[in-house]
This record gives sequence, structure tokens and C-alpha cells, in this order.
Amino acid sequence: MRPHFTLSPGLRYENQNNVNSDLNFAPRIGFAWSPTFGGKKTPPPATDKTNTAAAKPGPPPKPAAPSQPKIVVRGGFGIFYNRIYEDLILQAVRFNGLNQKQFVVTDPTVLDLFPAVPAINLLDAFAQPQTRRVISSDLAPNYSLRGSLSIERQLLKNLKLSLNYSYGRSLRTQRTVNVNAPLAGSFNPAQPTSGLRPLGQSAGNILESESNGRSTYQSLNLSANGKVSKVSFWANYSLNKTRSTDNGTSGSPFDPYDFSHEWGRAGFDVRHWLWAGTDYQTPSGFSVNTFIIANSGPPFNIITGHDTNGDTFFTERPAFATDLNKPGVIVTPLGAFDPNPSRGQTIIPRNFGQGPAFFSVNLGVSKVIKFGRAIPPKTPPAAANGNVVTATAPATTNQKPPAKPPVQRPYQLSFSIYANNVLNHVNKGTPVGNMSSPYFLKSTGTSAMFFFGPGGAGGSGGNRQISLRVRLSF
Repeated sequence: MRPHFTLSPGLRYENQNNVNSDLNFAPRIGFAWSPTFGGKKTPPPATDKTNTAAAKPGPPPKPAAPSQPKIVVRGGFGIFYNRIYEDLILQAVRFNGLNQKQFVVTDPTVLDLFPAVPAINLLDAFAQPQTRRVISSDLAPNYSLRGSLSIERQLLKNLKLSLNYSYGRSLRTQRTVNVNAPLAGSFNPAQPTSGLRPLGQSAGNILESESNGRSTYQSLNLSANGKVSKVSFWANYSLNKTRSTDNGTSGSPFDPYDFSHEWGRAGFDVRHWLWAGTDYQTPSGFSVNTFIIANSGPPFNIITGHDTNGDTFFTERPAFATDLNKPGVIVTPLGAFDPNPSRGQTIIPRNFGQGPAFFSVNLGVSKVIKFGRAIPPKTPPAAANGNVVTATAPATTNQKPPAKPPVQRPYQLSFSIYANNVLNHVNKGTPVGNMSSPYFLKSTGTSAMFFFGPGGAGGSGGNRQISLRVRLSF
């Protein structure tokens, strides 16, 4: 629109023919604005200094090019849709209670019919209970409202800072709920077949895919990058907060249809992230680079490991213990938990546990050797009269002659060495959150969520790993 302001609107439309998605219009808009763009410095008029007594004005100066912007403000907002995966629809077709059945035959009379296949009416008596999967009539692709605003500032000639804030809100996220679970207060864990079910006991468990979840996301990001001599560096810090509903596992320990307490931290709500790296080119042609990453631990859910409401999900959470002498109470660094709560006790929030932090330093050194017959540089273009056009500086100026292009050779041999987790820091994995497990609140593995070096080989979260590579390019 203007040299210092750009506006980028857009509209996207998506549709799936297996779910309700006829009105999935996704408008979006972005802008960039610089309050400092376009400033010009007019050079002084040229003078003819051959006669110092009376200097004569020289040719008029060329107009100065606009200076590069030192401050840039960017922003945008849009709606983005996520598609319903095909496996969700295919599972509903496969496990609809008719297309696939399971039988366990123990009657010798029927078994003696082998290898002949018994008739279906003979097998109905041996049919096993089956969990059906259905699709809600309101199932639709979830969508996100996302917006961001950032400001970039050129502090020095080779140093740039940027600050960015992002916000996102997702609606209609998919959840899976047992719509034929026993009603609240009617299920006895000691009798798995007990309970009053809305659709009847013979209907069994029915898992319905619904679109009634939601989530929010906020992020504040500060980054810097620059170059000093032959050393390039960059750093990025991010402060995040993500909250969401559950994915539809289990309600409260007393009511499988009560999801009022399921709004909490998302499983990937890592609060702090830090990335930093450098790259140095030595005079001898070696490239030395570092990559450092650190983040706070992810949350994890603490569950009792028992199905106390009859919905077939073993994801009920304990309560904060009010009586430390009650049988089954477990005292942990996070507090005292009661796996057999009574009505009225406060259930712990979802993803109440906090996993260990992550830290890794990675190093790399590489050297490229070029060999083979030198490739001659490209011939300058010829003018209309057949003469070769060359760019020569005027005799009256102090311009340096153009630098010679680097010699190009047809073969390149690259040697590199990469060290992942060079400090051999132990990055523990997410602890076990099941109170019924003997490894409750213990990490049974290491975290290796990032990779370093070409091809992504080597987990930077595991033990120290050093890899050597040789590559021939031609």
C-alpha cells in the first residue's frame, strides 16, 4: 500500500465430505509497518577542486537511496482449520458392532466342526463383549483463532532484536467419551458389570468422537541475532502458557459424565524455552558451531490407575489427602494424595505433576575441501556491437576494482564431527504418573527430544554421542 506499510489479506476454504464442514471459511490478514523507513540523507553537491581559488559546482548528485528501516512492526490474525483424520472415520466403520466380531468358543461340539466354519447362529452364544465406536452427528473439524504482534529493532549494524507475542484459541477439538458409561453412583468397582447405563447393559460401551473441546495458547518470544567479525550468533527465549480440556478420557472418580474439572495445563505446556547458537569461520576454512537448548519440564498427569466410575478408562485422579492415616494415602514431594477419595474431597488438577528440565550443549566442526580442474568464470555479456562490456571505475573516483570471484571446482569433500550432549548431562524422561505403579514419580528413561547435525542423527538428550561424517559432492 505504501513503501513503509504492507497489508496482506487472504481467504482459504476447506471442505471434507465425511464430516460437517461446508462453511469452513478461513480469512486471515497480515501487515508490516516501519515508522523509520524512507529517511534520506542528501549528499553535499560535488565541486571541481582543480581551481582552489574559485571552486566550480560539479555535476548534480544522484538521489540517495532510502535508508534501511531500523524498526519494523509486524502483525497478523487468521482462522485455521485442522482436518478430521481418516482413521477416526475408518475405526467407526470397523468397530460398529456388525462388521467385526470376536468369538471365544469352548463347546467341543462346535470345535469338532473344524476345519469347517460354523454358522453364525452357532457362534452368537460365544460372542465377546465389544466396545463400539461411533461418530457424533456434530463432529466437525476444529479451528484455531491465531494472532501475533512483533517488533523488530536494529540496534547496531550487526545486531537485531525482536519481541513477539502470540495468542491462539482452538475450538471444537476432538474428544472421545463413553456415552453408555454407568450413571453416577450406580457403579461398584468390585462388580465390573454393575451400573445403570443410559442405553442399556446389552449395548455395552460406546465410545463417541465429539467436537466439544477447547484450548488456549499464549507465547512471549524474545530473540537476538548478529555477527561480529566471522562469528555469527543467535539466541531465542520463549515464555509459554497452554491450557486445554482433556481429550475425553474420564470424568470425575464419581461421575463419568462430569468434566467440569478437566480444564487445566496441556500435556505439552512447557513454560520456558531457550535456544542459542554460534557459528565461527576460522581463517583456515574450518566451520565451528555450537547449539545450546534448555527448557523447563513438561507437566504430566497423576492418576490412581483404577476405574472407579465404570467408563473403562483408568485415568481417574486422586484427591488431596485430608487424613494422612487413611489406608492408601501416598505422601510425595508434590503433596499427599488419596487414591480412594470420598465425595467432597478436592480432586487434584489435571497434569498436576512437573517433569524434569532439559539441558544440552552440542558442538560441531566441519571442513570442506574443493578439488578438480577449476571451472572458468562466466564470460561477461557482449554489447550490441560485439564488444565485451566491462565495469570499470571512472578515473576520477577512488573506487576499488571488483573482487575476483572465488575459484569453483567440480568436487567437494566434506569432513565433519558432531558431539551431541557434549557435557553428558543426564536428561531424565517424564516420570510415571500412575500411583499403582512401583515406579510412581520415577523416570524410567531419558529424554531425547532434539537432534543436532545434518540428517538429525544423534539424540541430544541421551548420553554423549560423537559422530564422524564424510561426504563427497560432485
